[in-house]
Amino acid sequence: MDQLKLKLREYYQRIQEQQPGAEKGKATDDVVLELENDILTQFGLPFSKRFVQILHDFTDHSQVNDQLLDYVSKKLRAAARKYLLAPVMSDHEQLNHARDQKRSPLDVLPELGYPTHEYAIFLLGELLYRRNMAVADILDELKKVERHDQWDNIMVLSNVTNYAAHAIYEKLQKQHLRFVDDFMQHSRRKASRPKNKRSNPADEGYKPNYHTITKAQVEDIVFDDKAAPKLYGKMKLGSRLTRVAIGMEFSELNQLLTGSGEMAEQVGEMLKKRMTAAAQAGKPLVMDIRAEFGEVLKLDNCYLEVYKPQQLVNGKWVEDKEAFYYVDKILSKKEVEKRLKEEDTKQKIQECLELVGGSYVAYQRLRRLGITEDEAKLRAGLQDELLFKLSFYLHKLKD
Repeated sequence: MDQLKLKLREYYQRIQEQQPGAEKGKATDDVVLELENDILTQFGLPFSKRFVQILHDFTDHSQVNDQLLDYVSKKLRAAARKYLLAPVMSDHEQLNHARDQKRSPLDVLPELGYPTHEYAIFLLGELLYRRNMAVADILDELKKVERHDQWDNIMVLSNVTNYAAHAIYEKLQKQHLRFVDDFMQHSRRKASRPKNKRSNPADEGYKPNYHTITKAQVEDIVFDDKAAPKLYGKMKLGSRLTRVAIGMEFSELNQLLTGSGEMAEQVGEMLKKRMTAAAQAGKPLVMDIRAEFGEVLKLDNCYLEVYKPQQLVNGKWVEDKEAFYYVDKILSKKEVEKRLKEEDTKQKIQECLELVGGSYVAYQRLRRLGITEDEAKLRAGLQDELLFKLSFYLHKLKD
């Protein structure tokens, strides 16, 4: 038996021997982590979440045999072929692509050669994806931490209460690390966040399905100090208004209400006044907009990118069935218009390509009728040699 199969068997056996209550398929000791890394390295694959998942799925089988070992080997080989033959991209291009696709930092970082360290995950998941910071700044920070080997020091500092007075902090400042303060504040907010508040999909390990809300008729606003604010009412998802609830941070709610008209600002002011009283009484704040103002709050120019939270069911991420969404980001009108323009342009390009590909069918029909090649190209609108080649390959792809 070759070395790969021996390692796969050992890996399977160690996972099955995990302590009761440990999540199956997850590495719980250094030997398992080393085996995962060795197996993936043998195929030229980085130690990223999407490739480790192949091994996790392998251990879900009730028993191991040669057929299963051949199957997982084939799956790893196919993944390696696709990964290694993919177009070469610079680190900057990879991060741009990762942000556009909202790929998990647990996949992106190993592929760039960086550890899946909490600070690195923060740089991608929070600063790059959520706060939309410049790719060049994030990449520069990753390179500095890696070059000076400060990953462990940053984690040590994150556990120090008065971190700014610590010698490590002074050292990091001399190395011009720009986002350490942001990370410390983010870590403290995360630690103090109530358990029922939302977590980042990238941290959880799933990729959300995003939708854009362009109009809202808010009927109720509900929140307290233990949960994120929720808006209830009719929201325009796609082409029609649908009754849903959306959750967001208070800062996002404040941003949404500010500058959305006189009534929205009045709602914001009333919320702030009632928050203190509700907190003192230990009760959630419930605002019935129609009862307070005589009509629902209409937000005709809101642009919210939202997603449904997902739960891990039988090893697969599944969206919640209830009509509830979280706000991922508040988009500007310019961003939405740019997206719509890009989608429209892509659609028109696709239509043009279909027409060009269809012209080759007309060319073939004319040739079968005995018409000369040059005349057939002219009648089919393919007299340009480059256009003729494009039409040929598009037709070939369709077949």
